[in-house]
This record gives sequence, C-alpha cells and structure tokens, in this order.
Amino acid sequence: MSPHLLIRRATLAAQLRRAAIFEGLCDAELSRIADYSREISMPKGGIIFREGDPVTAFFIVSRGVVEAYRTGPGGDERLIHLVHAGESFAEAAVAGPLGYPASARALEAAEIVAIGSGPFLIHLSERPELALRMLATLGRRLRGLVTVIEGYQLRDTESRLLRWLLDRCVQPTGPATVTLTTTRVMLATELGTRRETLSRLLARLRECGAIRIEGRKIEIPDAAFLHQRLEKRRASP
Repeated sequence: MSPHLLIRRATLAAQLRRAAIFEGLCDAELSRIADYSREISMPKGGIIFREGDPVTAFFIVSRGVVEAYRTGPGGDERLIHLVHAGESFAEAAVAGPLGYPASARALEAAEIVAIGSGPFLIHLSERPELALRMLATLGRRLRGLVTVIEGYQLRDTESRLLRWLLDRCVQPTGPATVTLTTTRVMLATELGTRRETLSRLLARLRECGAIRIEGRKIEIPDAAFLHQRLEKRRASP
C-alpha cells in the first residue's frame, strides 16, 4: 500500500476511534472500517442526504454539528436531533430497504466520515459484536428522542429550556452545573426558538435566582427550584 493510502487509512481510523459507536475497537478493526470509509467536508447548510434518498452510508461527525430533520406536508421543518462531534447518525437506515427516514444537513461547516453501508453490513455479519455496539448506540439515541418528543409537548419555550436544563442535572435536587457544548444559536435551534428569545429566558431565570451564568457554565443552585417552576408552567392554563 502506498504511503498516501497508509496515511489516509491512519487518519480515518483516528477519527473513527473517537466515535462512541466504535469505542474500544482494536486497530485492525478500525483500519478495516477506514478502508471503506471516506471523509466529506460540508459547508454550512450543506445537505448530506434528503428524506427518502437511497441509503449508501451512515456517518460520523468529526467536526461541527449536523441537524437531522423532517419536512411536513406544508414544507415546515421539524428538528429531530442535533449530532455533535464524535457522534454517529443514520446507522439504523443501513439495515433497512426504505431509504433515509429524515434529512440531514450541516448546521455549521462540518467534517464528517461516510461509512459505506454495503461493506459495513458484510463486516457486521462477520463481527456480531459490532452489531451489539450499534444496538447500544441506537438505544441511547432512542432515549434522547423520547426526551425530544417530551420537549415538543411542552407548550412554551421557557418550559422546554427548563426541561433541557433538568435533563442535564445529575440529581433532581441540590446544586448542579450544566456546561454548554454548543453555541447559544444551536441551543436555540434545539429548543425551537431564536437566539434572542433564549437570551431573554436565561436572563429571566438568572434574575429570579434560578441560575447563574459564567461563560459557558450554567450554575444551578437547586434543581428542585427549576422542577417546581416547570410544574407550575405545566399546570397553568
């Protein structure tokens, strides 16, 4: 194998190693997957695939953020989830014949790795432990989607923000710290609102003592207070 191909394989294997779905795989397995993978650079807003497109690969985000979304009959878009660096998406579609169930695009300039579906299915048939890793990853994704659905059922943006913060508190009571791993623009997108609205809501929570903000960290003196505030909003007509 030429030096160029060896470097390419090593670079791809290093990116695959950082993905949760491949955590703990040996170098030989990662190198094999790298052989049927390729890197893709996506500009902001670039479409990776559209709902219904034939499935040719699943993907891992190396840098940037990708949004998965569905388009309603009226053309309105509904965010399904955001995919960050080190996370994979479209794995479940690989095993089905119906095409991608949603669309995906880069929310910001992104580097992604496309893993060919055909070679990967052959690999899975030879290495059942890879299938178990995929099931574990999909299980975590399902729990995340349940949280997203619960968030959609909340009528107002403050309730969705409170739910988002509470989901990241280790304990239901007592102090907690939530670190923002994305920009406020991306968090606003995840909550289905605008950045200006999110900033106003954070300021409101800070003024009433529910949170303190220092840089990218949101300090919560008592998670129980957020829970009480959320329940009051749910009970209001």
